[in-house]
Amino acid sequence: MHHIFLSHPTSYKINIIKSKRMLRKRRGRTSNHASNQVHILQSSSFLCRNPKERLHSKQICSLSFILSFILLFCIIILSVVYTVNARNKRGHIRIGDDIQRDNCGCFPHDGTGARIAYFVTLHNQRTLDDSVVLVRNLAAASNIILIHIDEKMPLESYETSNLKDFIHGECKACEATVVVKRKYNAKWGEWSMNEPTHWSMMELVTNPKFVDQWDVYINLSSDSLPVYTPQVLSNLFQSRKGTNRSGRTDTLRGYNFVTSSSCITGLAPTNINMFPPMWHKRKHYEHLGDFNISFIDNYGEQTTEQLIIHFGSQWMILTPDFVRYLVTSLQDKDSLTSKFKAELIARRVLMSDETFIPTLIANHPSFRQTIPVVERDGALRIKSSEKLSFSIKSVRYERMDENLPDAFGRVVHDQRYQVPDYAIHVDIPREWGPYYLGTYDLGRIKDSGALFIRKVSRTIDPNLHHLLPVTKPEQIPTIRWPSEVKVSGKVNWEPILEYTKRMRGQ
Repeated sequence: MHHIFLSHPTSYKINIIKSKRMLRKRRGRTSNHASNQVHILQSSSFLCRNPKERLHSKQICSLSFILSFILLFCIIILSVVYTVNARNKRGHIRIGDDIQRDNCGCFPHDGTGARIAYFVTLHNQRTLDDSVVLVRNLAAASNIILIHIDEKMPLESYETSNLKDFIHGECKACEATVVVKRKYNAKWGEWSMNEPTHWSMMELVTNPKFVDQWDVYINLSSDSLPVYTPQVLSNLFQSRKGTNRSGRTDTLRGYNFVTSSSCITGLAPTNINMFPPMWHKRKHYEHLGDFNISFIDNYGEQTTEQLIIHFGSQWMILTPDFVRYLVTSLQDKDSLTSKFKAELIARRVLMSDETFIPTLIANHPSFRQTIPVVERDGALRIKSSEKLSFSIKSVRYERMDENLPDAFGRVVHDQRYQVPDYAIHVDIPREWGPYYLGTYDLGRIKDSGALFIRKVSRTIDPNLHHLLPVTKPEQIPTIRWPSEVKVSGKVNWEPILEYTKRMRGQ
């Protein structure tokens, strides 16, 4: 209702004007209210800033806020899913508490830590079949993997293998840089056993594609298995100058590891003089006298140096400095390294792949400082201020030379895995090994603190491939050999089932 006061003409006019103004204001409020109702569902934040709205507007505001919150939550969830898929189109499969593999079997790697150059050798169908498991467990975008196929194995076997499919197929070797070469025929006991390893070093040092693109060199037999994931291994060899994302400084960078668990002196190579005089290894290397090597030194002078033979392993973890030294010195035919190589070939000694590099390191004034120093219990003494969360007594665990007591009279009582009769494609280990590993060896693997194990095969015990690698030692099951294991033979049920059918008249 409009109130009009009849008093004075002028007053009348003024009241009319006021009434019109009030009418417009009311219409404006009505219009604004209708507009607000339209925009309630579009902007809950606007309504919430207007607490004096009518009761039904407040109810709509509350409902709108709840719907908006649900919508926002859904958007966040979809964004996370999209981001994960964008980072890894293959998707992820969770294994254990904190280990993830994608559908190709690749582990995640954040790009931090050491860039590892791996060299993998394979020489027959069994090692080719097992190599894809090894390469998958090593691969990361920051790693280089060089693979040598022995000439004894037909190249056609590789062309149709799962390994080639993993490297060149959809998985792309987990983005690692992979080179495959078939170049040498390595013969057991001869110098040719060294040639594939030296080829891989030459590639890493002289190929512009690889120069300064790696921080540590590791060579492996294709029937090996890493104990830890690629990220953990990268972190372990991270430069001491920095820290990785776990906040730990590194500890293993700068060492030259040239032994395995079968070495009687642990992490340090064994001086030949530590063996008893009649021990077979010492006799074999000393029967033609000392290794007095004449060579041209860095100053161009002719000199002679006696090298003390040291035994280690053909499987090593080496620094870039030593790898560059070895490659450079082998290119000089008059260097100490080249002359020592020639002497080993001339004497036709066995096991030169286990003595050549360990001897060079142990006799070099600078590189002998990179040999690991061990504590009384055999564990690695860490140089850096940061301690490892587990002790390392061997970087590689293997079972070898258990057919006789060792040079100090020690023996191993544990049983060993044998090759089953049906596995005709699996080579039987030599009497002295290395022997195949299985689940019962996990306790000793854990005790050793090893980073890699050998020799493994899915035919002998596939369970190891389900249990390793891990991200921390606590995840390794402490499973040991019982005092004795005796298992039943496999029953051939076919004749019995056929007889049963005949008896039933079927």
